[in-house]
Amino acid sequence: MTLQFNRLTPLARAEPMGDVGWGSRAIALIPQGTVVATFGGDAVDRRGFDAMPATRRERSIQVDDNLFIVGPPEREPGDAVNHSCEPNCGPRSATQIVAWRDISVGEVLTFDYGTTDGSDYDQFPCACGSTLCRGQTTSDDWRRIDLQQRYALRFSPYLLRRLACSTRARMLTKKERVEMLATYDRDPAKALSVALRAVTGRVHDRLGDMIHASHLPLDVKRAICDGDVTACDALVGGLNEFAGEPFVAAVSPL
Repeated sequence: MTLQFNRLTPLARAEPMGDVGWGSRAIALIPQGTVVATFGGDAVDRRGFDAMPATRRERSIQVDDNLFIVGPPEREPGDAVNHSCEPNCGPRSATQIVAWRDISVGEVLTFDYGTTDGSDYDQFPCACGSTLCRGQTTSDDWRRIDLQQRYALRFSPYLLRRLACSTRARMLTKKERVEMLATYDRDPAKALSVALRAVTGRVHDRLGDMIHASHLPLDVKRAICDGDVTACDALVGGLNEFAGEPFVAAVSPL
């Protein structure tokens, strides 16, 4: 699926910025609330994303648990908004970045990738130079209480859903574990879905969506979604042994 191409506000200009590659700089005053960038390109799941060239993967944004927007084959100005731990911009929707304050001429446009990234595809050491620099970006940054408070929950919509679900996540009761095991042999997908809805707090989600939003390694996620019996058996065994505690811990605030 191809969406509209990237767009950069005419109030900024994309340009090379040394070690960080390309970036965007204000060439006129950008008022607070201005849409500075809109991301477009190809909408792909994680499997499709990983199959793309690195030069395209580095120009992408995550918009759902298993959905990414990857920039067009040729670089466009809208691709060039870099990370900062003390940004002047942030997400207003899954694909739009807005100015969080007035941005003066000459300032570089930045947003915190922790407000949009919830997967391990783009973790890197950070040297943004801010006094708030975390030193490392991770797929768990959205869970940090300090970021949630500082940004007043201005995150991508799918991360806001994760945050809402985290308040409902809980460990399985003994009765639920018994019922899960009793159901698993005749209907593995149902047994896993019921259990995972409890431990992830995602009470209406499909099995594949919960798996892709989980802490499990990528190869394990793919195996479970592909119906691999060994991987599914290991998952139900872990849910029974640990009552889902790793899943609860993986969505708890940091």
